Amino acid sequence: MKVQHRWDLFCHVVDNLGDIGVTWRLARQLAAEHQQQVRLFLDDFKAFAHIAPQVQLRAAEQTLAGVQIVPWARQTQATPGDVVVEMFGCHLSDAFIAQIGKASPQPVWLNLEHLSAEKWVDLHHLKPSPQSGGLMKYFYYPGFTDKSGGLLRESNLIAQRDNWQMQPSAKRIALRALGLPPPPDHALTVLLFSYARQRLDGWLHTMAASERPVALWVCPGPVMTAINTWLDMTLQTGQVTSRGSLSIYALPYIPQQRFDELLWAADVCIVRGEDSFVRAQWAAKPFVWHIYPQEDSAHDRKLDAFLDLYLNEADSELRDTVVHFWTAWNRGLDLAPAWMEFVSSLPALQRHALKWSRSLQTQADLASQLVDEVQQLASNRPSLAPAR
Repeated sequence: MKVQHRWDLFCHVVDNLGDIGVTWRLARQLAAEHQQQVRLFLDDFKAFAHIAPQVQLRAAEQTLAGVQIVPWARQTQATPGDVVVEMFGCHLSDAFIAQIGKASPQPVWLNLEHLSAEKWVDLHHLKPSPQSGGLMKYFYYPGFTDKSGGLLRESNLIAQRDNWQMQPSAKRIALRALGLPPPPDHALTVLLFSYARQRLDGWLHTMAASERPVALWVCPGPVMTAINTWLDMTLQTGQVTSRGSLSIYALPYIPQQRFDELLWAADVCIVRGEDSFVRAQWAAKPFVWHIYPQEDSAHDRKLDAFLDLYLNEADSELRDTVVHFWTAWNRGLDLAPAWMEFVSSLPALQRHALKWSRSLQTQADLASQLVDEVQQLASNRPSLAPAR
């Protein structure tokens, strides 16, 4: 029997929106599919509004999609719920931690970590971490194997994707809702949602000179600056301009619940961070992951670990094609040769992406696993009370 608990999620928003993207998706799913009471403590409402435009920036408290949204600073006066989740190692205030220590029974305290395909993740998932004052915190690791915490996936997501893609008018309607015209007939559509990157000129020139029309949908962010430099103009949100065979569309910020439609509509998805990385896999499209660069090159190990897993059953030719383009993108190399190789392999890449997505569907989703694990952890503690 599923027990309803009160959940406190804490998110420190960073510039690239990945943390809030994952947090907001998890919060909504806990409330909608698992009937949990969810309170989200947030430190940047303006950034949050990029993916949830209905949010009120100055409200002391509000409810969206069944989730109570609370300013970060209010945790100092808050009484902890039954479950406390630090997203990605954000630090709770000393006052709130003191309240956790005073609560009886103590809440289940979790740190939900960043996603990785590295093998050590399976070994550390759900390991306890003793804290000062006799408190216990558990580390929850999302992942790609049945020994990890899984991936975020709504129960109806795959059916929604398949139904959407069966509708010939779906792409046109989705773009019209964003105020953008449909791409040219038979165009290759590329969604670009990446971090800032140098050496885009060769790639853009290659697409502009291609025989097949190319529609490049560019999401807001630093990469638009490099494209504007190549264009020698400033492309405003909602505008479209063309250079040869290449049409460039400057997209607005898109509500999170609509972003999947862009992934489903694209032939190639270039994504960044964590949330869009996972959604591109559920879209079952050829994609490139622009991983967040780290000073100690930890991102290289993380990227290699995922590629090893993703391409485990691919033939050598397909593996080389993917590795060449992903490496070129993530290491700032000239993209043109690897891009031409990638595009020429799109049918095989599409088949591989669909096979990979189907293999991931055999794994229980993250929110469901998290609810089950919390219930088990709670049952091992004295009388964790259900929500009142």
